[in-house]
This record gives sequence, C-alpha cells and structure tokens, in this order.
Amino acid sequence: MGDKIAVAHDTRLSSPVLRSMFIASAMESGADIFDYHIVPTPVLSYQTRARKFSAGVMITASHNPPEYNGFKVFTSKGEALDDESKLLDGPREHRPVRPSEKLELLKPYEYLEMISRVGLSRKWKVILDPGNGAACGFSELVYRNAGCVVTSVNSIPDGRFPGRGSEPKRESLGLLSQMVRETGSDGGIAFDGDSDRMVIVDEKGDCPLQDRALAYFVSHLARGSRTSKVFLVPIDSSMVLEETVEKAGGRVIRGPVGDALLLREMKKHGSSFAGEPSGAWIHYDYNPSPDGILSGLLYLKALEEDGLTVSASLNDIPEYFMDRQSIPFSVDLDSEGASMFESELAGIVGGGSRFTSEYGLRAASGESWVLVRKSGTEPKIRVTVESKTWSEMDRIMKETIHLTQRLSRSG
Repeated sequence: MGDKIAVAHDTRLSSPVLRSMFIASAMESGADIFDYHIVPTPVLSYQTRARKFSAGVMITASHNPPEYNGFKVFTSKGEALDDESKLLDGPREHRPVRPSEKLELLKPYEYLEMISRVGLSRKWKVILDPGNGAACGFSELVYRNAGCVVTSVNSIPDGRFPGRGSEPKRESLGLLSQMVRETGSDGGIAFDGDSDRMVIVDEKGDCPLQDRALAYFVSHLARGSRTSKVFLVPIDSSMVLEETVEKAGGRVIRGPVGDALLLREMKKHGSSFAGEPSGAWIHYDYNPSPDGILSGLLYLKALEEDGLTVSASLNDIPEYFMDRQSIPFSVDLDSEGASMFESELAGIVGGGSRFTSEYGLRAASGESWVLVRKSGTEPKIRVTVESKTWSEMDRIMKETIHLTQRLSRSG
C-alpha cells in the first residue's frame, strides 16, 4: 500500500480493535499512519487524494448489520479498489524494513473546504438522520456551515445502530418522517452506517422510491450539463431512469451493482456522475467515492435552481411497482442449470422478453423486468422485479423466487 496510509473507521463496536491491529501491522511494515478516527467513508476517500497519501483504508461494513466489518481500500486517487485494480504497478524491491514510528491524528479540513463550495442560497430547514453511524456530528456541521437549519435524530454514535439499523430504508425511517411533518421542515436526509449512502424524505414526511429521486437528479444534470450527458446507473435501477433522463436530453447506461465497479464503468464512458437507487451517488468532479452528505447538499442545490420542493421534483416521475427481496444463497448453478434458468426466467416475464447476463440474470419486456444476481456483500441472492402493474410484479417475484430456490437446490 505504500509508505503513507490514511486510516479511519465507523462506529461499529469491532472497528477500534480492527483499527489497532491494522495500524500496528502497517507501522511494523514501515508505513507512516495518518489517522482520521471516526469519519464517513467518502471523507477518508477525499482526504487520501487531497493529501496525496499512498493509500487509504476505511474500516467499515457500510450499510450492513452491526456484526459485519471489514476494510475498504482506496488508491492514492481516492478510488475504491475493485477486482481489477492494483495499488502499485510492478514488483517492489524486497529489503529489510525499519518499522515506522509515525502515527499522526488529523482533521479532514480539505474535505470541509471542498464541500463548502456547494453553496446553498436558501436557508433550508432539514432533519438529518445519521443512524448512529459515522455521520453523527459531522453531517450536522456540514449542513449548518451550508446555512441550513438542522435538527438531528439517531445522532448519538453507537455501533449497534439501535435507532433504525445501519441501512436507511423506507420502512425504517418512521421517526425521521414524523419529525419532518411535526416540525414543518423542508425535508429529511438519512445516511447509512458510513455515510456513503443517503435517502431523501420529502416535506410531507413521505419517503419516495429512491429510484425516482435519482431520476430527478440525473435529469437535472442532463439539462444543465455542458460536457458529458452520459450517466451510469446499476442494472437493478427502475426503468423510469431511461424514460425521464432521455426526455431531458441525457443518456443512461446500465452497469454493474457496486460503487467500485460502477466507478470503473463511468470512467470508461467519460461520465462525471453515477448513482445507485440505494443512495450511493458518485459526483466525480467533487469526490471519486459515493458521498451521502455531498449528495444531500447537491440535491438541495438542484431544487434551488429549479425552484422546487422535494415532493414537486418528483411530480412528473412515475413510480412503478417494484420489489426487492433476498434469499439465502446455497450453491452455484452448473451450465445446464444456468441454461434452464435463462429460458424459464424469460418465460416468467413473457411478452417477447429480452435476456441479458452481463451483470446478473435479467429478463425484460416493455412492461416488466426481473433481475437475479448474487449479493456482493452477503451470502444471499438478490431478486429485483419491476412492473407497471402490481399484479404482474407480484406474480413475477413469486415465480422467480420459486424458480431460484428450485434450481439452486437441484444444483
């Protein structure tokens, strides 16, 4: 990883232990350590690039449950490693290493300077929900510096995530929605455990399907972009993305699920934005990492420029019927099972559906689609279904889960 490594961690109970083990090992191997303590993952990413560290290591499991943890590694450019990335090119000379004695505690001043450039002109009244995670305190500071009137819920750091869990979901944001309604706020913004994701709640306290919020924001970018009008979204995004963005003069390209993989694709296509319905949005001109705190501010900025409220920004964006479910993963399908899966999945969707397998098994017609893929973070299979009618969505989901369970058992 080189000789100068930035380190940070989230609020999980296991994070301090993993931090100590990593720092001890890295210093024994000769690396100087620059420790940011508890900060959001996108902050560590930005600091790694801004301070020209050789690598960055964030100890986190992001939106996953509290018993999970791990290491997210960033290159000197602040970009997350994927399966094809390398930290260093070529072999390094093997020689005796003198252990480092440098462990420096730092504050993320460069990140704070960068995000201050967003510049809101309206005094937004917002409720923030950091979910007891790494954004506690930090997100409030950023939004107050931007001129917002801020109230927080679930704002005490606690790695057990007792408030609502580490992943912000429509069904877990009841307290945030209630606070927005009762205080007459302009909206609410929730972050996940390490704040690389954000979820928007409107001024009525409603939590819309986040695919719609993504569609509005990308269409806003498409209308104002003077450079690239190409935008990356993962394969499990709503079909409303194409419908909305193409009307605004943009082009949507579907890529893999996972921010590191999506980043690679957006660089390949010369795009400056990629976003997932989960709320992991990459604004490459600002930060090469998904950044929930930055995304929330830029969403408010877009609303200012368009003269809209949160709910009004979604008025022209339909919400189709979508369901996302997970089932335990058992075994890989053999080639015969995979071929059978392909034909049966296309038959379930019907209507002359088209089948693709580049980023998962996906069958789509003009009215419905289904995607079956392995999770990148848990031992589960993710099934996503969308249709323009509820009955078709429900039928496709039930039949796909039955098919997946039957074929994986037989495999």
